[in-house]
Amino acid sequence: MRTLFLLVSLIFLGSEGSVVSQGKAPWTHQFQLDSPKIKVEWRSLTENGSSNPWLEMQISGETKGGYIGFGFSENGGMNGADLAIGWIDEKGQVFMKDFHGVGNNPVLDKEQNYEALSGKLENGITTIKFRRQWFTCDKDDIEIRNDTMRIMWALGSSVPSITADNNVTGLTWHGLNTRGVQSVFIHDTAFADPFPDEVPEKFPGVKQWDLVMNNTIDKEQTTYFCKIVKFPFLEKKHHMIGWKPILTPENRPNVHHITFYECMVPPEHGGTENLFEKHTMHTGGRCYTKNMPPEWTKHCVTFLFVWVAGGEGEMFPQHVGSPLGEPHGGATYFMMEVHYDNPTRKVFHDKSGVRIFYTDKLRENDGSVMLMGYRITPFLLLPPKQPNFVMHGICSSECTEQALPPTGIKVINTLLHGHLSMRKLRLRHFRGGKELPLIAKDDYYDFNYQQSRTLQEEITVLPGDELITECEYETTQNNRMVLGGLSTTQEMCQTFFIYYPRINLMQCTSQYEFTEFFKPLGIREVNGTVLKQIKMPYNPSGEFDPPDDAKELEESGEGDDFHSLYDHINIVDTGKSVAQQIKEMNWTDTTIAKKIEKQWQHGRHYAYCTGHGRKRYPLKKYIMDYPTISKPAEKEDPFCKAKQSLE
Repeated sequence: MRTLFLLVSLIFLGSEGSVVSQGKAPWTHQFQLDSPKIKVEWRSLTENGSSNPWLEMQISGETKGGYIGFGFSENGGMNGADLAIGWIDEKGQVFMKDFHGVGNNPVLDKEQNYEALSGKLENGITTIKFRRQWFTCDKDDIEIRNDTMRIMWALGSSVPSITADNNVTGLTWHGLNTRGVQSVFIHDTAFADPFPDEVPEKFPGVKQWDLVMNNTIDKEQTTYFCKIVKFPFLEKKHHMIGWKPILTPENRPNVHHITFYECMVPPEHGGTENLFEKHTMHTGGRCYTKNMPPEWTKHCVTFLFVWVAGGEGEMFPQHVGSPLGEPHGGATYFMMEVHYDNPTRKVFHDKSGVRIFYTDKLRENDGSVMLMGYRITPFLLLPPKQPNFVMHGICSSECTEQALPPTGIKVINTLLHGHLSMRKLRLRHFRGGKELPLIAKDDYYDFNYQQSRTLQEEITVLPGDELITECEYETTQNNRMVLGGLSTTQEMCQTFFIYYPRINLMQCTSQYEFTEFFKPLGIREVNGTVLKQIKMPYNPSGEFDPPDDAKELEESGEGDDFHSLYDHINIVDTGKSVAQQIKEMNWTDTTIAKKIEKQWQHGRHYAYCTGHGRKRYPLKKYIMDYPTISKPAEKEDPFCKAKQSLE
């Protein structure tokens, strides 16, 4: 029995993608495409109080009288997928048969768990309504839960038939241009409002603020482009209530993320207007270079929002808005950062950006965005050839004790973020050593679909709570180490969440302590001038926390050498570089990597507790131990296992 959490995101072949949206009655969810023409709708139905409800779906496609193929897959591939094929014969009888993928072929299931309910064929469009239970307890089916799941579809021109022994014949290949895969959160029931520009009559008084780039991207794989913008309406307080990306269509595959940072400078350091007003006339330029004004990195750090590839944008719930205008508890100046991923190294011009929805009809609560996880640093190191390797980013209890109000904060939305080696993420929550239910989780992470998720129930985080972001990676295809960094070929381990009420804390992260990072690699002492640039070993001083190491390296001009940072750090005992030591280790023995993983996890960690404008919370324990967990959370007992124990 394969267990699957359904988070549906679109990555199909030959298509730009589609938005998963609230369906029209009786359907709760839907997505659709124009070319080829296909629509999928679904809802969950419970009969007689059953703990195993029905997943009822309807799929429509331009078959010209042929079949529709449909399925769920853990990775978007045919092998191991849970499939169904439906058609309407010449007598008008509707069929929906249960298959599973073996290699690239559909194989009929012995146990048929899909049930055709109705169907019609009109003007070459086949529509079939069908159902299956969420948990079929069939080894050839997938147990649908709540992670990122890929929905597969295909349109075929042939009309299959049923033989006397109940087999299916007459299936022909659907072809390359009439198939696709889409990732989706199929199990989600929490929906935000539609965007105001789509239904303006529902949002009287809501205005929009469009901000786009206008730049040329050169032949580089990774480019960060930044510019400063100013919110112009300061006579009264406004709330941002949502936002959506504006993407240049032909550049959609190259725009990896768009981040809006709030820029804030304390009066004693010159004030925000004095330092940033002059930059608003600048068209922007490359981020994290020697030419980037230092105040951009130093003071533009709090997240207004983050959009990542595959995301659709976000609307806040009715009781939360993000304040705009520094006199009103928000920010007036912002740094807009666009990350371009350009693996083919082409030259192109881009005008992508965002549309911000705002209003002076204030919501009940001021909200904000907070970052948890592991810092962006080359001290996030993934050994090559590993089927799974886990990193841990900690938000310390001392940080939440200092920064959170007595009643805590309410988390309403989460976004889990990593790059190409990422496979699984989870945000764990601890209180007094006892593990509480997960705040966020995705066991089928899809780099191309990073949509934030509105929580079905708000989660309270109290002073003294600890939060751990766990990131699981796969590097079996890598011949050399993968480091943390800004490029998509490097890695991150982050959780962003929207919360209220807004507080001063904007980032609560960690990093493995310097000496204990090297110990498991068999290294006692190192040196190298590059360590001064990234302020390692870490010893907090002054009012402000340092930027992430990756950004420090880029700004110092070491960007070209960033992939080989450890060539510039030498081992005192042997004279070898750290890179050489790592290269000589026997990574085909996965027990070595697992031992290092555990030593890093349970060793000491640097704790970072950072407020708006990068102001540092002074912690008594800036070097902390991994949290003591007296009572881990009980693992969820799969439905089918629980059912078997009762039989």
